[in-house]
Amino acid sequence: MNQPLDSLEDLILASLNPRATRERFGLPHPLSKFAANGGVKEGPFADAILQFIHDSTLEEPESVKCNGAEWFLLESEKAFFVACSEAGIDAERLRNHLRQWLSADENVQEEEQ
Repeated sequence: MNQPLDSLEDLILASLNPRATRERFGLPHPLSKFAANGGVKEGPFADAILQFIHDSTLEEPESVKCNGAEWFLLESEKAFFVACSEAGIDAERLRNHLRQWLSADENVQEEEQ
């Protein structure tokens, strides 16, 4: 027998939780290619790293959120490495990738001006 569909409200609420959506559809964690030992540990550290990546790319350039996220991701000497360690992420690989990607993004923004 088919299971009844979730209510529309349940589906909308579930879509607001990226972790639940990944689990429901069996998708890998977005940072899984930077996993240090096989997999990213789901939790507040991985969530925070993802949020900082989103803030650095989706927020208005030079905004407080964007600047804070870029500091955490590219300049912090301890916080980034602790968060990555707790999340099972290779901090050096992720930081090098972010430096390349964010510097390329800055070059595109400069050309548009």
